[in-house]
Amino acid sequence: MTAQTLTMPRLGETMEEGTVVGWLVEPGKPFKRGDPILELETDKTVVEFPALGDGVLDTVLVGPGDVVPVGAPIATATVANTADWSEDDAPAPPASDINILSMPRLGETMEEGVIVQWLVAEGASYGRGDAILEIETDKTVAEVPALYEGRLLRILAQPGERITVGNPIAEVEGQVEVADALPAAPPAAVTSAPAVVAVTVPATHVPKPDGRLRATPLARRIARQKGVALETLQGTGRRGRIERADVERAGSPAPGVQVEGSGGRLYLLIHGFAGDRTAWAVTAAALRRAGHRTAVFDLPGHGGNTADATDLAGLTEAAMAVANGLPGPLVLVGHSMGAAVAVALTAQLGAKASGLVLLTPAGCGPQIGAEFVHGMANATTAGEVGHLLRLLGPKGGALSDSVLAQMAAELARGRLKLLANAIASSEGRQRIDLIRALEALPETLPIRALFGTEDRIVSAQDALNLPPRVAVHFLPTGHMPQWDAPREVVDLILKGTRDE
Repeated sequence: MTAQTLTMPRLGETMEEGTVVGWLVEPGKPFKRGDPILELETDKTVVEFPALGDGVLDTVLVGPGDVVPVGAPIATATVANTADWSEDDAPAPPASDINILSMPRLGETMEEGVIVQWLVAEGASYGRGDAILEIETDKTVAEVPALYEGRLLRILAQPGERITVGNPIAEVEGQVEVADALPAAPPAAVTSAPAVVAVTVPATHVPKPDGRLRATPLARRIARQKGVALETLQGTGRRGRIERADVERAGSPAPGVQVEGSGGRLYLLIHGFAGDRTAWAVTAAALRRAGHRTAVFDLPGHGGNTADATDLAGLTEAAMAVANGLPGPLVLVGHSMGAAVAVALTAQLGAKASGLVLLTPAGCGPQIGAEFVHGMANATTAGEVGHLLRLLGPKGGALSDSVLAQMAAELARGRLKLLANAIASSEGRQRIDLIRALEALPETLPIRALFGTEDRIVSAQDALNLPPRVAVHFLPTGHMPQWDAPREVVDLILKGTRDE
């Protein structure tokens, strides 16, 4: 038996360094040729590195999360034959299994589709049959299942983008296949656009057979940032490995709340009247691409939230339950009626709120578009909904017939009638006063407000009533600036914090 220093192996021609995911053999334990002794993460994959010969692991020199250059020492071992560990006998790099996922054809007449939402985060693994994204066609909205297990490496098409069938939408690790007619999921009549159901991973740790806790370095880093104990999670990766998505889904503050992203600031996005959390799809994705986290949810009476919506106080109470479950500090972003909720929430959160951004806020002037508010609350047909949505701006009428039918079926239940009366009279007199609430907020809190000069629901002149301390911005948009000018809105949101 001879002492041998083990070094970081080169697992591919372009590999310059590797991240230690975890040791699969403990110091003092023997191993046989071919036994996996170490799990490594490269820029392309996660792989178990096998022993090149028999031996005993003496000392580990690096630990989980360490980034080690190729050729640098990682451990010492006593081996039976040092010749087994020569470069010439090193295993061949794993074959590349990186493929391009294309826009699938969900029906015979489908020529293009709109990405509604990715249901799997970049870097996360998925199994055969798992829903990986949601697509809107000219006829329906469907969740697209994976035909093979794999891992989503890079998203090429963002929510809101219209992609021709066969064009690239993502880069994945694993086998892909073009499906001519994937089964379309039946539309769920719950939201103005298809809702994404946040999956909460059971907070139950299932011990691995060897007692080790296996997690990727990225998952460990995000867990430290979020204060999540890895021992409470059930890993969905290979051999029960905890992946980034497992940590991001952990500890959801309330049922139906969707928290995504890692690092940076945490933005709590609050939708407006008759909307839901999917109204933030493009905005949230852009904030995450900028290196931040987002939290979205459905207010009572909206989307998948089955609670009753009666007045602003009830909405604020529900939003507070969400905010209490999120780590601070929070940047609150509210749209229209959601802006009033965001202001009320900010007053209760105190120092936990680090910024406030209001998009076309209700409650800043005497009038509001009663035609839209009471029209949506009492709508029963897709035609009514289609005409009312055009009041929101140029993109208000862009939804498909199937989505309009879903909205109409949901609105016909009358869930928003009491809330509409609490917001405005039938003549359009506003019943929300945001001005006094804004004046009472701490002077140190940065507040920004954005008004659309073409807004037909809230007048841009209402900006003149805001306290002088509120930074006011104008864009040539309608009532949905996050739809009409998504890039400018994201830039404004990123500025609306205490640390800038």
